[in-house]
Amino acid sequence: MTEAHWVEFDDEPKRRVFRARFRRAVPLVLVIGTASAFLSRGGETPFQTWGWIAVPIWFAGTGLFLAALWGLVLLQTRPFAIDVGRQRVRMRGRTLAFSDVDVAELDPFTNNEPDMLSLRFGRRRGRKVSLLVREGREPAITGERRDALLALIAGSSITRPSSPYDPKGTFARFNFPGTLDKAGAASVVDDPPQVDQPGP
Repeated sequence: MTEAHWVEFDDEPKRRVFRARFRRAVPLVLVIGTASAFLSRGGETPFQTWGWIAVPIWFAGTGLFLAALWGLVLLQTRPFAIDVGRQRVRMRGRTLAFSDVDVAELDPFTNNEPDMLSLRFGRRRGRKVSLLVREGREPAITGERRDALLALIAGSSITRPSSPYDPKGTFARFNFPGTLDKAGAASVVDDPPQVDQPGP
């Protein structure tokens, strides 16, 4: 039996991009969230109802919302691992065969964010992961991790979705923008498209 050798994927590059976005957004969100204590859709504002105590309450509520949002980011960027020898991938606490992976797509599918591009893949009706493939203009996956990810894609069942009106998937690239076939997913890992370039 082949000995397990897991190639661990650390998603720190993606978290670094999200931290930079949070640092830019947090002051604005806190100000707007706190200022909403002085706004009303009809009737009295929270400030008119409770006085100055409404301001720290709204500030704390906005802070809790941001903390929950950051927790969701951490959940979505959890590391995963690939065992090439046994053709296994560990995805969100569950181990799958390479052949179980059947979907891949660009995230965002428009590829219009200059600071990042991710590859989202997994089971069409099941667990998925999102992995940073471009940070700025540079590839985010290199060396052993790139080789392991390419091996996963090669052994996968990735196909573009089809529709009843296009059962052979001839126009799937246009009907389902951002989705990838096996060759397209490998191309994105090998040479991530730059911002605003169309996916393969």
